[in-house]
Amino acid sequence: MYCQHCGKEIKDKAVVCTGCGHPVDSVGDVEGKTVAGEPWNLLMMSGLIVATLFVPPVGLVFGIMGLMDEAKKVQGAILTTIGVFMTLLMVAIILGL
Repeated sequence: MYCQHCGKEIKDKAVVCTGCGHPVDSVGDVEGKTVAGEPWNLLMMSGLIVATLFVPPVGLVFGIMGLMDEAKKVQGAILTTIGVFMTLLMVAIILGL
């Protein structure tokens, strides 16, 4: 996770930021839930996109998981869109349309 004050990467269980010395607050929304994580890195996202091109349910599953995580919402939307498109394309190919 990253410090809310200076942006330095800190350990998940840190109490004080080693970069700026501010106390670490857990990031929460209105309901008090914590934001689950960070966006997927470029290698993970690339792998998920390639996997989705050949097996569309991969994109649908990971896309929905991403949509439920605030940090991965955009990536989740991309994977869901690719997954839906590839599913429709494969159905069209199978049906001979």
